[in-house]
Amino acid sequence: MEQESFANRLSKALIIRNMKPIDLAKISGINKATISQYLSGRYKAKQNNIYILAKALNINEAWLMGFDTNIDRIPDNERTQIMTYTSTDDSMLPLLGIDDVAYVLPQDTYISGETIYFRLENKLMIRKIIDNNGSIEFHAMNPYYPILKCTAEELNQKEFIVIGKVIKVENKSAFK
Repeated sequence: MEQESFANRLSKALIIRNMKPIDLAKISGINKATISQYLSGRYKAKQNNIYILAKALNINEAWLMGFDTNIDRIPDNERTQIMTYTSTDDSMLPLLGIDDVAYVLPQDTYISGETIYFRLENKLMIRKIIDNNGSIEFHAMNPYYPILKCTAEELNQKEFIVIGKVIKVENKSAFK
């Protein structure tokens, strides 16, 4: 089944909620001309406006983006809070460069192979973590950064704390 367009879903949501574009503009604070461009299919909303529109329409963001999911929105206070981290180095290039943003799902554990946000010796980092027969390896994507290897004992001494798993990045540095 083909994914339905954002424009079609936005139009359906307006009908379901018995709203006109002008009503949505007033509730959401998004300019009426922008909403008209979304409805015409000329532009797709970026993530922050999808959230604002979905909240104003009281619908699920994924449904609004065209995914085959329930239309019902989970209230903000019942959601897992996603954190953001702005990169200060280029160790994870091409995925994440300086000033790029990583979205992190908070968790205090990891699975080998995940890209995690963590603290090691009071330094915050993002790396792919590999559990390698009793030692842990932290891999940067940029080959100019060495692989960090630690035993479980060394991790305890260095105060290793998992903050969360990287689930998405906004990579603007690749387009500079």
